[in-house]
Amino acid sequence: MLNEKPVISNQHGALAMAFLPYFYAVIQAKEYNWSLFLFGLAWLFLYLFSYPFFQLFSKKPTSKNQRWAIIYFVLSLIFALPVMIIFPQVLLFALPLLPLGLVQFYFAKKRDERNLLNDTAGILTFGIVGMATYYLAVQAVDFAFLIHPTLFFIATTFYVKSLARERKNPLYAELSIGIHLLSSLLYLFLGKNTFFIAYLFALARAIIVPTLGWNVKKVGMFEFLTILIFLAALSY
Repeated sequence: MLNEKPVISNQHGALAMAFLPYFYAVIQAKEYNWSLFLFGLAWLFLYLFSYPFFQLFSKKPTSKNQRWAIIYFVLSLIFALPVMIIFPQVLLFALPLLPLGLVQFYFAKKRDERNLLNDTAGILTFGIVGMATYYLAVQAVDFAFLIHPTLFFIATTFYVKSLARERKNPLYAELSIGIHLLSSLLYLFLGKNTFFIAYLFALARAIIVPTLGWNVKKVGMFEFLTILIFLAALSY
């Protein structure tokens, strides 16, 4: 097993999205302690666990998927336990994660993981993890760590779908551009200039990239830059 290649999703852009709210919370908290470090590792392995676990239900179960799901889950639990023992209040953030997990389980069973509702469940999960991270740092609840990443990720989801699964459906491209435009205007109205600039960049890529004929891999790699720019805007 030591020589076996781990089961890891090839959707690296999703991993970046999963950790943006976490780093957003860490930066805004202006401190980094052992609980945030362990919580970050627990979240990493829980995220890695989700791929082989849902594969057990969306495709023919394999011993390899089962084995790596167990490995990732155990590692996540090892890192999470000290945090949960010292800060049991953080378990309250797990309550909304349960129905979101059931939504993802449902679409895995239907083999429809790319459904927009399934994507939304994942996006909300990422935001709640950001809220939990901030709570661990300052013992305060702030919905900003849910709202700002969620809005950005929803716009990004429509953009990515317009280039991949729904590339023949012009509605997705129109919604992608529309959501980016409205979001940028909203943040301009709210006086959040760095958010406005980040959304202008994201809007430009939503308009220009579809004309470049890039493959899905190149689109995904470019998303790392977009996410970094948005994280910088959040952190300013």
